[in-house]
Amino acid sequence: MKTQTLALGLALALNPLAATTAVSSRPPSAFWLEQRPRPNWNTPAASIPTATNLTPPNTVHCKQQIPNPSTPEERAVKAAGWVVFKVRGETQSAGGVVLVRGQTSYDGMCRPMGYQQFVFVNGVFAGTIAPNVMHSRFDGALIQTNIETPPRLKALFSRYTPRDGLCCPSRTSEVTYRIDVINNQPLVVPMTVITYDNPE
Repeated sequence: MKTQTLALGLALALNPLAATTAVSSRPPSAFWLEQRPRPNWNTPAASIPTATNLTPPNTVHCKQQIPNPSTPEERAVKAAGWVVFKVRGETQSAGGVVLVRGQTSYDGMCRPMGYQQFVFVNGVFAGTIAPNVMHSRFDGALIQTNIETPPRLKALFSRYTPRDGLCCPSRTSEVTYRIDVINNQPLVVPMTVITYDNPE
């Protein structure tokens, strides 16, 4: 028994994420998708959150994925300490709304870890897409966000159950947001969450 306990303690010390997985298959980043009433973590005229626990990519392949900030919004996210990255198939800008993703680290396959998405309206920061940073292949991980007309957002999040493999979450949560203007300041407001089973 002592040997097993020591082995488990060593494994958790070497891999802090293992502790989170062992305690729960649903990290705190996903809790907000099930809260009632719907919370809003964004406030008018807020500053871009500062990145914490930044771990630069440690392989040439990961470094090659980092784009040079090319817009004022991307430069603002980088200035807050984030590593900017982009996702194919995602609407990056439309109707004055701009989406920027920032991350703090990578996993062993260069997937983003500790990442967030920032929303700007006419160059002004309007909020984040989720209340907490997210991790690839964890419950509550952002898949993609698209901008709709009139300006609204629709985002998809991976939802895992304890039986799901890391490759294949069995459910998806679809979140819609509106963009309010309060005292001339844009504000991202989550509206509805619909969770559905993914096709097998």
